[in-house]
Amino acid sequence: MKIAISTINDYGNYGNRLQNYALQTVIESLGYDVVTIRNMTIPDNGMGLKRKVRKQLGENSKLTLFLKKLLSLFSHTKQLNYHREISFLNFTKINIKESDFKIDEETKMFDFDKKFDCYVIGSDQVWNYSFPRFSKFDFVEYSNKPKISYAASFGVNDIPDHLRDFYRTGLNGIDYISVREKSGKKIVSDLTGAKATVVLDPTLLLSNENWQEISTKKSYTEKFIVVYFLDEISKDDFSYIQKFTERNNYVIKRMFSREDEELWESGPDEFINLFSQAEAVFTDSFHAVAFSIIFNKYFEVFERNFKGPSMNSRIDTLLDDLDLADRWHSKSGNAKSIDYAKTMELLDIRKKESLSFLKNSLKGVESQING
Repeated sequence: MKIAISTINDYGNYGNRLQNYALQTVIESLGYDVVTIRNMTIPDNGMGLKRKVRKQLGENSKLTLFLKKLLSLFSHTKQLNYHREISFLNFTKINIKESDFKIDEETKMFDFDKKFDCYVIGSDQVWNYSFPRFSKFDFVEYSNKPKISYAASFGVNDIPDHLRDFYRTGLNGIDYISVREKSGKKIVSDLTGAKATVVLDPTLLLSNENWQEISTKKSYTEKFIVVYFLDEISKDDFSYIQKFTERNNYVIKRMFSREDEELWESGPDEFINLFSQAEAVFTDSFHAVAFSIIFNKYFEVFERNFKGPSMNSRIDTLLDDLDLADRWHSKSGNAKSIDYAKTMELLDIRKKESLSFLKNSLKGVESQING
């Protein structure tokens, strides 16, 4: 059976690239042929050429590539961004099987649909209405083939009234629905009456050893902690982290911060490597929490300094499932260690439940196809 993954294609986001790789790997391990559709309905992210220029010249034309390189030289920051984008594109090229075609908001023909037997939507925040890239394509409305959502995330707790019919239509077109957080299950139930299954993010379905296979394997001699914040870190929070570091004689390695230029340019393979060697992790990121758990690291998770709808539901669900709710940062300190023997037992149970949903859904699709 030929399966197409429909997800966010973000060549600058660690969690996005790693969840895409993980879902592909898991589906392949079940004996299926998989490709990820390049869905380019996304605005320019400031790390490359403007969308209009790319569209006119062609994404991979010699002139486009030349101009990308030329623009990157205009400033040191743009040069750093250029190298970062290249790291992500190289990771994707090596590890993720993407389609040779792409779709965007102007796509009218979907002839590629006949190549596939089934679509798997997810993971990541594919159904987050606050993302400019979000569209009806994220429900694969262009196809009548069977559809499964795996760990698809709304990223928010509620859907605005003016979008409820849009979501209802999209969700009703999916044969087997699973979501990444409990709030997503409630949204599906409220809109459609259907029962969605809450499953693990696909990154958590792979083992420590699986992830080590695609890491950079770069060695660090000093003991360090990873600080990875998607939004700006407050002075108080950073001061707390610095004191933790000083007490333990560690150094700080900051990911997703231009203050550490070398790490800013690093791709997802170095993200894995850093988390595997870190002494501790301080973050506001869901996937940083996931990889802290995968590698059995001490971690604390902080509230995001984000003005939009809260995205904490996905972290809350994961921490509650694994009895780790106390990992939210407390101003009084999180001195308590983590009982990873217990955590991994709970994770193993959730893995089996999540894989069971995916296996049974795919078997159900095969039955539909075979009549």
